[in-house]
Amino acid sequence: MTRISDSIAPSASLSYKDALRNERLNAIEVVLATPFIVIVTQYVPVLVTQLGASPLLLGILTSGAALMLTVSSALGPAWLRRAPDWPRNISIPLLLWRSVLIWVPLLLFLPDWQAEAIVAVVVALNFVAGFSNYTFTAFLSRMTLPDRLARLVSIRWTMLGIGMAVFTIILAGILDALPLPVNYLIACALSFVIGIVGFFILRRVRPLPLDAQAAARPRARLRDLLAHPPARDYLLITLLAHTAINAPGPLITLQMVRGLGATNVDFGWYLAIFWVSLAVVGLFVPQMTERFGDVRVFAAACAGMGLQLVILAFAPTLPVTWVAGFIGGATSVMLQVTAYGLMVQCAPPDRFEGYVGAYTAGVNLAVFAGPLVMSAATDAGLPIAAGLLIAAAARAIAGALALRLANA
Repeated sequence: MTRISDSIAPSASLSYKDALRNERLNAIEVVLATPFIVIVTQYVPVLVTQLGASPLLLGILTSGAALMLTVSSALGPAWLRRAPDWPRNISIPLLLWRSVLIWVPLLLFLPDWQAEAIVAVVVALNFVAGFSNYTFTAFLSRMTLPDRLARLVSIRWTMLGIGMAVFTIILAGILDALPLPVNYLIACALSFVIGIVGFFILRRVRPLPLDAQAAARPRARLRDLLAHPPARDYLLITLLAHTAINAPGPLITLQMVRGLGATNVDFGWYLAIFWVSLAVVGLFVPQMTERFGDVRVFAAACAGMGLQLVILAFAPTLPVTWVAGFIGGATSVMLQVTAYGLMVQCAPPDRFEGYVGAYTAGVNLAVFAGPLVMSAATDAGLPIAAGLLIAAAARAIAGALALRLANA
């Protein structure tokens, strides 16, 4: 396995005190960002489903957003060269992206086509979200010491799980207790205020700046990235794994809301269990990677996420889905931590920033293609359970292929 080289690692180094400070600020910020994430990723799909969205429109919500993210991720290196300083690079797109919380409740006042308008706005604003995602991915390894990177990624996911578990239930209670559009006006306003506080905390993070060589480095060509075997192999595994992870997204919502009759609170309990499991297991992922290595933990995570879908496909009642939520949360954090570690390890020498762009574009391309194909197949008559099982098999295959990286 190729390890991160001196040319990828920052030329300067943080002090231990600065690294701990950045880690603490990251932990606080990610909790404060969770209300926004809950609304946009979990309850906006439920909202448009309740407004009568078809499976295809649900697929467009996910796939269209991913298409925007793919394009902006590919442009990320150019954005980084234009604004290489951390505060300015992260602030502009992040504030524009958070404006979703203003648009969603306002669009509920339309006399018709509310679902379509909400989907269109969310998809369009994901273009700026891609720039903030790229910036964060490029700077994350510069926020702490190299031997603490897994801990930083893990603690972010742990704190994300805690915040998601808490705010999923709180926001579900608000959304179920009040009628439209008052419920979304209140929930979005609360989420926006909390998110703005987190935004200013994120600006206080002080990662190592890009060195002059990296900032001036010419645009990396895809051909150069693919010439590095670990980079090429991991990009292919990433495409398969993230396609399988995201393809069943609309199906899970349909299975829960229409198949099992879940309310916002019912759906919230499933998600809360998912996020509590993610938070708890996230505390132990760094120890797992130290003992078994990123590749083996990644492969186990893919297999576990496949099992999650098998349980959802055959769940006769809502309480059975809680088991799937627990397994899904545990294996999701295992995958997220190791996926970033493998991305850093597989990046070609002197091409880290370019590889970040290719990697994030590949992830978002998978997010685009998977739900679109799966939702179109469901519209054409594919049973929801069959779609879940197909995605489960693909997740397991991605994990098996990842094991080959250990011998590369």
